Amino acid sequence: MIFANTSVKLRKLGLPRNWQIYIVLHMMFSLSLIFMTNEFLLNISNIILTVTISFGVIAGLKHHKHSLQPWGLLSGGILLISLSVIMHSLLYFGLKTNPILISSIEEIGIILVSLFTFSFLLRFESEYNQHGFTVNYSLLTVSVILFLLIIVPSSVHTFLKDLSITQQFNILNLFFSMLFLSMTVLNQILCKTLFLKDVVRVLMVLFLGTHFGIELINGLNMVEGNNLYSRISWSFYQLTGSLTIAFVFLEKLTTDYHKRSATYLSNQFMWSASITAIVAIPLGIIIRDRMGSPPISTLIIGIASFLLSSIVIWRFQKLIKSINQQRKDLKAIAYTDPLTGLYNYHGYLDKLSRKVVDNLFVISLNVEDFKSINDLYGRAYGDDVLKSLAKRLSETPGAILVARTGSDYFQAVFRTSVKNIPNLIDNIRDHLGVWDTVNNRRVAVPLTFGASYGSHPDKPEVLARQAEQALKVSRNTHTDFTLYSTNKQNSHNNIELPRHELREILQKAVDDNFLPIHFQPIYDLKTGTLKALELLIRVESEEHGLLLPGQFLEQAQAYGLLTSLTQVCVNTVAKCYDQLPSVTININVPPYMLNSPIALKEFIACFQRSNLPMQHFCIEITEDGDIPTDHLVPAIKLLKSHGFKIAMDDFGTGYSSLSRLSALPVDVVKIDRSLLLAASAGNKSILESAITLTKRLGASTVVEGVETLEQLSLIRQLGADSVQGFLLSRPVKISKATHLSLNAADIIPEF
Repeated sequence: MIFANTSVKLRKLGLPRNWQIYIVLHMMFSLSLIFMTNEFLLNISNIILTVTISFGVIAGLKHHKHSLQPWGLLSGGILLISLSVIMHSLLYFGLKTNPILISSIEEIGIILVSLFTFSFLLRFESEYNQHGFTVNYSLLTVSVILFLLIIVPSSVHTFLKDLSITQQFNILNLFFSMLFLSMTVLNQILCKTLFLKDVVRVLMVLFLGTHFGIELINGLNMVEGNNLYSRISWSFYQLTGSLTIAFVFLEKLTTDYHKRSATYLSNQFMWSASITAIVAIPLGIIIRDRMGSPPISTLIIGIASFLLSSIVIWRFQKLIKSINQQRKDLKAIAYTDPLTGLYNYHGYLDKLSRKVVDNLFVISLNVEDFKSINDLYGRAYGDDVLKSLAKRLSETPGAILVARTGSDYFQAVFRTSVKNIPNLIDNIRDHLGVWDTVNNRRVAVPLTFGASYGSHPDKPEVLARQAEQALKVSRNTHTDFTLYSTNKQNSHNNIELPRHELREILQKAVDDNFLPIHFQPIYDLKTGTLKALELLIRVESEEHGLLLPGQFLEQAQAYGLLTSLTQVCVNTVAKCYDQLPSVTININVPPYMLNSPIALKEFIACFQRSNLPMQHFCIEITEDGDIPTDHLVPAIKLLKSHGFKIAMDDFGTGYSSLSRLSALPVDVVKIDRSLLLAASAGNKSILESAITLTKRLGASTVVEGVETLEQLSLIRQLGADSVQGFLLSRPVKISKATHLSLNAADIIPEF
């Protein structure tokens, strides 16, 4: 049963049943050589067995249809060794030939088998990118040989002068068999798992090495009655032949090496070989001196040192070259889009950052509704469309850098002047068009563009991000082209920043403890005097200019930075407080801060640390439906106890109501612009009621968003106390706030 199962497994591995029987009979016949005392019968059997080995190897080679490399090396080597064995046996029958010729043929066969074994190391080196592994092996081998020759230099003289040609060949055969064994062991160590073919290979090497070893013993006449040893030797050789037939049938030249173990072993081997090469000669000289041997010739030392040094230097040159090439390959892989061959996003930014040129124009483009192309024609066709677009974009006149930055997103860089931008845009549109012909099929490829321009860009990669922002605007507004504004004061229009980039900007503002705050004046309607300045928070970015609250307040609260930004505002006001007009300063406080006693106390502490007079500040609060009124009242009372005035901001929107207003002890109510617009359209009753009821509650009123004289006249008629809006002044920087007019009549004579 066991034999039947083994036979089935061998047949599945590639060894047919008839050849299994052939090999078993061959092995039994090989073992019988040990018991053949008749010389005639022994030599006849040897010839027959050797011929059958040749037939088996050739049959196995045809069975798998292996290429000549490296199987030609193994087959050629086995056939040459077989030929030498046959010729050796024919000497008994009176064949007249030179024994040196027989040994030479055998030696050539052994060298071919060595090269076949060596080829496995080369394949490992090639397939697993372990360059220099075979060089390390060779270097280690040469180092050991030179070390032995230095210790016993007379061995060379003995080998050349005292031994016969046959004995010399026997020693070489044994040496090569040791190389077989070492390379085979290395190959087994590299394998993840050991298969039957691996076991067969090891046994082949061991049997062949035993054969050569016994032949060397016989050749040196080290034993008497060596006929028995000769029979054992030939028996082992024939067993090697049996296993060779099995190996040729079983081996399919597949490698199964463990990647991590292979890399580790390769590195260890490299250092071991290099260290051995460095210490081999000095250590050999020291040992030789301790043994009391005469000094060795300096010529030999010089030649050996030169040989090893040359190999080591060459090895490290190859290693450095390999490392540099690997870095280039990895960088190419990391920076290249595999589908189009263009730079990917990382490669593009790296390349763009090195473009130290002026007048850069960067476009970012996207295929509109690309998903529909994949849905209609399949992903393979969609990939062809992208490749075609990449080619057309690369061929666009004037393009100096092109990249695929996303699934259906591309960027291209041009060099042009400001005046030529409209012409360049038209040329790009005309060149790319809307239609393309891919695989003989006409397909619509509508494109949406975003672009940015820098005449003297300090950081060209910033233009790439600006172009992406402009593309987002194009997609959101359903326009085909948007140019990122180069005016920082207006660059925030319609631009939505990426969350990670916005977080970095906000964190930098907190770390620098500075915000480019602005002020908008509030004037008294009765006297026209400057009554207050409302502090308006702003954040500035080198790339995107001035950012308004709508762009960052929600994210700032999500990141837990809003409290810190409010504190930075207070610190910034403290630095310039003495330069500002002596009026009340209004500061907005986020509602959630009023619901946090810790945050509120820290806010008050900021004023105390800065020695700011809290009675000159008015805290503007916006109602939040998530914060109950009974939670707001204690917070307002705490602020008022420290001298702050309280204003309700944006009254008439959100959750604001008269019932909530009546419950909150506020000093000022700021009426939202929406009520003013409704009144301007003819519906005055709501605005009038808000003003009247606010006054009855004992609070003063400020109407926001006044932009025309008609609106100013209207709110004066309705009895408002103060006014704020673009008619009087837009928000201004601190430097301009110090020069604001103290009387509205200086701004508007009709006031």
